[in-house]
Amino acid sequence: MLNLILLIIIVGCAFGLGWIVFKKLAKVAMVDSETSPVVKQSAVKKRLMEERLQRKVSAAGGKVLSYLKPAFKLLVKVIRAGYQKSVDLEEHYRHKVLHASFKDKVQIQQYASQLLTKAAALLEQERLTEAEKAYLEILKLDEKNAAAYQGLGELYLLKKDHEHAREIFEFLLRLNENNPLAYYNLGAIASKKGDLKQAQEQYLKSLELDAGNIGSYLDLAGVYLNLDEPNQAWAAVNKAAVLEPNNPKILDFLIEVSIITRDKDAARRAYQRLKEVNPENQKLPELKEKIDSL
Repeated sequence: MLNLILLIIIVGCAFGLGWIVFKKLAKVAMVDSETSPVVKQSAVKKRLMEERLQRKVSAAGGKVLSYLKPAFKLLVKVIRAGYQKSVDLEEHYRHKVLHASFKDKVQIQQYASQLLTKAAALLEQERLTEAEKAYLEILKLDEKNAAAYQGLGELYLLKKDHEHAREIFEFLLRLNENNPLAYYNLGAIASKKGDLKQAQEQYLKSLELDAGNIGSYLDLAGVYLNLDEPNQAWAAVNKAAVLEPNNPKILDFLIEVSIITRDKDAARRAYQRLKEVNPENQKLPELKEKIDSL
């Protein structure tokens, strides 16, 4: 009997103890571990350490890149220089072999002359890229070939590359300061740029060296008209008409300038001459009406 009573007491105590433990565990389970100050401190510390590590890595990476960037640029520069040197070397030896293949200067000049004829034909056909290549080939054989520079300058004029054209014609004047074509072309470039006084000066220098250049007289006359100097323009066109009295283009221009200067006699003389050399000119009735109204 006593044993039964002891057993009941022991079971009751165990049950009571178990109930207390169960209630405590339930309360513990209800606590959010993420809101625990200790846990929070640990998470924050971990995050701060991670961020600090990232900053160090980024800073180290930036320093590495800053050190490598100049080296990379230098590497690219060296590679480019090496490539250009190989191209230049190849070009040098190609022309060295080309020079060696000629027995004397006469053969070089003959070959350059053939290239010059070819380049001029290409230029006339306006095959500008091929013509430019031919002219440059001549200048590699003969770096002072004036005809090649002249052709190259005219080519750049056709391409409307006035700056390179100007440089070439100025260089031609350094080779020969008495080159009328160089002055003429510099006048044309100045005129296109609207520098009329400079154009006038260049055309006059060209005519001092070559008084028979019809183009210089006509272009100079055009400059004088733009400078509002019609009498000077008439004098320039008249000189061209003296050189080529049967040129319809010159006679037409002379009539127009004579009308501007209100020189009726000069206009009539030029008109009669134009009527004789070019009777089918469709502008004749219009020109006659203008002359009669003077």
